[in-house]
Amino acid sequence: SHHRGNNAMAQHSRIEADADPADLSNLARLLVESWNRGDARAFACLFTPAAEYVTGAGERIRGRKAISALLDKAAPAAHVSVVGQPVVRCDASSAEVTFMWSGADAGGGPRRGSITCACIRQGSGWLIEALHNNEAGDVAESRGGPTRS
Repeated sequence: SHHRGNNAMAQHSRIEADADPADLSNLARLLVESWNRGDARAFACLFTPAAEYVTGAGERIRGRKAISALLDKAAPAAHVSVVGQPVVRCDASSAEVTFMWSGADAGGGPRRGSITCACIRQGSGWLIEALHNNEAGDVAESRGGPTRS
């Protein structure tokens, strides 16, 4: 009976190794929900401790603490919605999730773009290692002054 137990373990770990795209779609949903709630802590916890976050204005932010501060600075009006279904590409330990978003800026003007997250497997879940927000239109240039420091 001991031997049969080992087989069950091997099977379990093989199932475990297959990434579930639903988990990654869920990660995108949690990202947007925590952003909309203004919950900096929940938002930052979706990232690896040394994650990189590139904003729509092209600003690079590194690390969970800085990412958390980003949400503290965001206007409560910066409410975004996921447009359509996230597109997920994954293997056993890494994944890429891309989704379209739309929202409004503080002045009520429309904003939209796409977000791409590079994710890595952490235990039974996933964390975002790098996030790129590609904002559509000229909004990115009109905000945030000169891009080169």
